[in-house]
Amino acid sequence: MQLSKIESNTRQQSIINILLMVQLVEEYGCDPSPLLSAANIDEKMLRDPKATTSLSQEVKFVRSMLKTLNKPDLGFYAGQRYRLSAFGNLGMAAASCESIEDAIHLFLKYLHLSYSHFDISFVKDKDIAVLRFKDVYQFAELRRFYIERDFSFLLVSIRDMFARSLGEQKFKTIHFDFECPTSIEHYEKLYECQVKFSMPFNEIQFDGKYLDRALPQANSLTRQLMEEHCRIQQVEILGPAVFSEQIRELVKNSEEFIPNMEDIADQFNLTSRTIRRKLNLEGLSYQKIVNEELCKKAVHYLETTHLTVEQIGYRLGYGEPSSFVHAFKRWTGKVPTSFRK
Repeated sequence: MQLSKIESNTRQQSIINILLMVQLVEEYGCDPSPLLSAANIDEKMLRDPKATTSLSQEVKFVRSMLKTLNKPDLGFYAGQRYRLSAFGNLGMAAASCESIEDAIHLFLKYLHLSYSHFDISFVKDKDIAVLRFKDVYQFAELRRFYIERDFSFLLVSIRDMFARSLGEQKFKTIHFDFECPTSIEHYEKLYECQVKFSMPFNEIQFDGKYLDRALPQANSLTRQLMEEHCRIQQVEILGPAVFSEQIRELVKNSEEFIPNMEDIADQFNLTSRTIRRKLNLEGLSYQKIVNEELCKKAVHYLETTHLTVEQIGYRLGYGEPSSFVHAFKRWTGKVPTSFRK
């Protein structure tokens, strides 16, 4: 996986992200001014709700913060400050969803509006649901802080959505791919579940039964309104999606049925000929997009689930296992089982 460089990233985020960490620094009795100065962030920006900072500025602030506070598990305590209200429209939309699974899908759909810097995948495997975090940026010594911060945020967001009504264990198991910096007992007390270190992936596993649990603040009209604001905000940050990306999103979200060209044409109220022409202008074909997305899905299932090759093929729309195996070898040059960990 090609990791992005932080220095070349132009992604902007709300000043709320820095404000939450400034509050954390002050909570530990330290002056945040030198940290803000090191990150070239004017203190006046903390009072401007429309102010934004770059990822590069954030990383400089976090590096100074970790050096100043020198607290091994600071990531956990930072994550506790990221309540749903800090995510604006996205937080309100998630809290208004019908169920936990619905909220997870919505959050991942608008991940660019969150403060996470990882590629997060979600998969259900038998009775277990898994959220897996993969690197996007080269964070070096800051990586553990960001992973722990995101895991901690997920824990506190569940508390926010359910208040005190969810008495059962929140997570089943947490896997970290780094060595334990303090003690396992300490981490299990923080995250209220079993914690394992030096694992192949950074992931959160929890009982699948939670996915269907209705959220107490569910409101379909509020969710629709807030999601519309999320769409507008995402366009402002990323720019309008090119036509191929819109089609790619439809294919990505399809399960057990891959839309054909006619289905896509109906979705966009266009003719198949117009779709081919639009894709040709981008140097792509519809089949190329389908193959790329099917390959990504197949590898994802192979790496993150215990589904058989036959079951994966069925999920991707292949009636015969042999057809899926042949297609997979055509995409990757390897057999599906070679991607099992």
